[in-house]
Amino acid sequence: MTIDLHVHTSEVSGCGKVPAAEMARMYHEKGYDAIVVTDHLIAGKNADMPVNERCAWYLSGWRAARAEGEKLDLVVLRGAEVRFTSGNEDFLLFGWREDELEGLFSLLDGGISEPEFYRYVHGTGRMLLIQAHPFRKGLRQAALQDLDGIEVYNGHPGHDSHNDLALALAEKGREGFIMTSGSDAHEPHHVARGGMITDCDIRTEDELVAWLRANPRGRRIETAF
Repeated sequence: MTIDLHVHTSEVSGCGKVPAAEMARMYHEKGYDAIVVTDHLIAGKNADMPVNERCAWYLSGWRAARAEGEKLDLVVLRGAEVRFTSGNEDFLLFGWREDELEGLFSLLDGGISEPEFYRYVHGTGRMLLIQAHPFRKGLRQAALQDLDGIEVYNGHPGHDSHNDLALALAEKGREGFIMTSGSDAHEPHHVARGGMITDCDIRTEDELVAWLRANPRGRRIETAF
């Protein structure tokens, strides 16, 4: 199974240029079996909205991609790319449930720190926190003890993510430290530049988390620039 762990939609991510349904169709055409919609979940973003409208807005990209995916037999899973009040660093969050979104907004808006958030994630027993592209210019590398893993290959062609440095840092992690690959797709030419190849079908967020834990150095898709 081929799955991209880092995909954005124009409905939610301000930098996204492809509507969710079209993104699903493009991945299907490229032969992928699944994608994870990881739209930007940014502390304070649209905080003036009523909470139910804010949650509906955030889920709109994933829902539209999932609806199109169902027509194509493309699995579309729910994820997020989290950003805290403390900086511009991004973290992929896997395994959360719809009814937890309001609480996630509350934690981020309230200024929770990265270590505190990791403890929250770890405490659920269901979520994973992965730092995305930690070596892009101006970004800071989070402490390894506050992460479940690192995105060691980011396929975005518009950024120098220094994937070699990300891999070298991840290799210093503890046993079971997860190494992921994703396209970081925002535009058509970003599609299918990264992802993972699994040895089993993954059709739920829980199954994705379980596979990543069991295969921390799973087979990655890495497209040369």
